[in-house]
Amino acid sequence: MTDDTQFLPVYCRLCEARCGLLARIQDGRLAGFSGDADDPVSRGFVCDQPDASLAALTHPERVRTPLRRGSDGTLQPATWDEALADIGERLRALRGRHGARSLGLFLGHGVQRSSRLLARSLAVGVGLGTPNLLSSLALGAGPRLQATEWMLGQPTPLLADVGRAHYVVLLGQDATETDWGPLHAGQHFGPDLAFSRKTKGTKVIVASPRKGPLCDEADQHLPIRPGTELYFLLGLLSATLKGDWIDHQYLRDYSTGLDEIRRAMAPWTVERCAAACGLEPAQISGVALKLTRSAMAVIHPGHGALSGPHAAIAAWAWLTLHTLTANALRPGGIYAHPGLVDLQPALQAVPTDSAPRTRSGDHPLLLLQAPATVLADEALSPGPEQLRGLVSVGGDPLIELPGSDRTRRALDELDLHVVLTTWRGPACDHADWVLPVQHPWEESDVQLLDNILLPVTQVAAAPAVVGAPADARPAQDVLRSIFSAVHPGARGSAFGMHFSVAARFLAGADLAPWEQRLLDWLGGVEEGALDAPPHRVVRGDTNRAEWRLSHDDQRIHLAPAPIIDRLAAVEDPATDPELPLFLRTSARRDRRPDPLHGGADAGVFVHPDCGVADGATVLVETRYGRVTATAHHDAGLRPDSVDLPWGQATVDVMSVLPADVRDPLSGAPWVDGLPCRISAA
Repeated sequence: MTDDTQFLPVYCRLCEARCGLLARIQDGRLAGFSGDADDPVSRGFVCDQPDASLAALTHPERVRTPLRRGSDGTLQPATWDEALADIGERLRALRGRHGARSLGLFLGHGVQRSSRLLARSLAVGVGLGTPNLLSSLALGAGPRLQATEWMLGQPTPLLADVGRAHYVVLLGQDATETDWGPLHAGQHFGPDLAFSRKTKGTKVIVASPRKGPLCDEADQHLPIRPGTELYFLLGLLSATLKGDWIDHQYLRDYSTGLDEIRRAMAPWTVERCAAACGLEPAQISGVALKLTRSAMAVIHPGHGALSGPHAAIAAWAWLTLHTLTANALRPGGIYAHPGLVDLQPALQAVPTDSAPRTRSGDHPLLLLQAPATVLADEALSPGPEQLRGLVSVGGDPLIELPGSDRTRRALDELDLHVVLTTWRGPACDHADWVLPVQHPWEESDVQLLDNILLPVTQVAAAPAVVGAPADARPAQDVLRSIFSAVHPGARGSAFGMHFSVAARFLAGADLAPWEQRLLDWLGGVEEGALDAPPHRVVRGDTNRAEWRLSHDDQRIHLAPAPIIDRLAAVEDPATDPELPLFLRTSARRDRRPDPLHGGADAGVFVHPDCGVADGATVLVETRYGRVTATAHHDAGLRPDSVDLPWGQATVDVMSVLPADVRDPLSGAPWVDGLPCRISAA
């Protein structure tokens, strides 16, 4: 290591964790990363992906210049002036001929990790007047935010206070292998749990189809079938109500609707729920009793835990359990964090009951975002408001959306498809224009919109730590240029006039001065405070007892009408004699955001008793499609489970998932629990 080595604090935007890191700069070049021990959230944690991401900066598949689909069907180099002129003219023509709803944006997972890109994307979509802001929100935190709006009055992110609880139930995949899931930026609870178990005897229960490393340290592992977290939560709720293990005073003072949920839950006996999960009734009742008897208890949902055709109901059951046991909006349970920059007034200003709705599925926009799962329907369903022009940013719809065959047909049906990307992913083969954007290490950002996801009152900046290719631009600047090239008028908007005018201003404005104004007005952060290392302002721990409701009665509404109506229609998990196994795709096996960022293909994981050899090439089939993958034995899996990790693999996982089966309330896709079979290819 030379004397010229510098360490620059930065926060990571490669996955949901957003860990604090130190970028190592040697002789003017980015040489690697280490954990930032002074970061108050991640506290020095670092995985292998930041270092692995260095190869993505110079990867042969990196897009370095605008590419245009030529007459021969190939992508050919072009200039930025040519790109913006053609894209602007074609989007403008589509909007004039078919209306604002004929345009749309696909907002991938990368958009949710960047405050600046998310703000720009929403402003551009609203400014264009289209409700087709097709977002990955429904693939993660969307169902929880939807249930929270119905119950608390606004879609506030609720954080799990895992480190303080006396009883912890973990749902979903093993968090020690990737991260702790949506809405938990930068947090790593492993050390907290170890300390709590040692000092106050905290009990840890893991309910998951796979027994991972965290289960070896837990007090109990419940091997539920893939995709049955909903039934597990309903079972806990049923046992709690049947035993009357509830905090009557808390419910009397702070909630409404208890009698309604008693009636609605009557058909959902513990025995019925246990059978759906593949557990014994006593296992569910035992967890419910200890959960309700603990002074502070929390249920933490990891990746994929609250998803599927009834995701919003699962999220409702999760929040209701915390309310019945007086663990909602309290330390040691789930809590709301206003953040250093309080955005609650903005959350209250865009309620779903008055928001525009999607043409397909009639889904309301949640935080101005429509579920991306309707993309194929919007493009393939004829009509005056058919989606005809799409700009994809922050991700690849063929990697992120279920039913990739149908998504592929939808992309080909578009009159114009523009992809903003760092690499030539699958969607680029179905694009008219591919525009090079900067990698997260090449552009700056401010932790503004996501500061409410942190357990501390903090806002941080992420400076660029490496130079970008000459033609690569920040994605938010490219969207700004496209919006300027379209120069839409005020007519034909799906939003109110005042809202649309404000969005059009922000769509074309320099965001940095407005970020500083918000930091100053709402957070008291002076100009320049984030410019110097450590590039963050920390005001200490957050108040975990904050009571932030928007209902007029200031109570938690336990029985939202949409939930109660849909609960009666929920059926037990489907089984299929021809497809005897159950598929899980939500559990990631590493943190890389896309195949460009290195690592071996994950393949498919099966129990050793599945009948196929370790290392064999196998065929995984569902009613919706089939894929070929390399099998790896994993004795920690349930024998009836097949683990096909989503997102990072080069295997087309999305092709075996349905494009048209989703939660009617939140639009969340069906990613776990599909009947499947596996055989030698």
